[in-house]
Amino acid sequence: MRVRWTARVACVRGRCHMALTDTRATEITTANKQDFREAMSRASKRDHPGFEQHLADDVTFVNPMAGTTDRAGFHNFHEALWQGLPDINYRVDRVIAEGGTVVGECTVTGTHRGELAGVPATNKPIEVPIAFVVDYENGKAKRWVSYLDTATLLRQIGAMK
Repeated sequence: MRVRWTARVACVRGRCHMALTDTRATEITTANKQDFREAMSRASKRDHPGFEQHLADDVTFVNPMAGTTDRAGFHNFHEALWQGLPDINYRVDRVIAEGGTVVGECTVTGTHRGELAGVPATNKPIEVPIAFVVDYENGKAKRWVSYLDTATLLRQIGAMK
């Protein structure tokens, strides 16, 4: 990869300082953040093909409910999740990125209208904070890790007290 540098000079009280910025790295970080937001928008629409455009063919998915799995397992997990919460919405609250890693803080909402985690539909609403750590490689998500409080989710659907 060819590096592009941008130089900035700032002078304060007769002292000048120069800062070099790797423009290409900044562009990649910005693109990864935008890609994450677009992937979450596709997930909210339950658009598998659109969502999966953002994944590397050999993506690794880590989730407390699904364990560690591959692209097919990632697809199957979301298929089941989206059947259990057909009106699911991923609200992106904050996105932070450095290099090839994006951290997204989201709020997931929906209504438990189908089986979820072995629990029959209760028609109860859910609202669960979730964090995603996504490692990008060549513009695609190579590793996607989900962090969520599954006990809160299970309490909200009535599976746990």
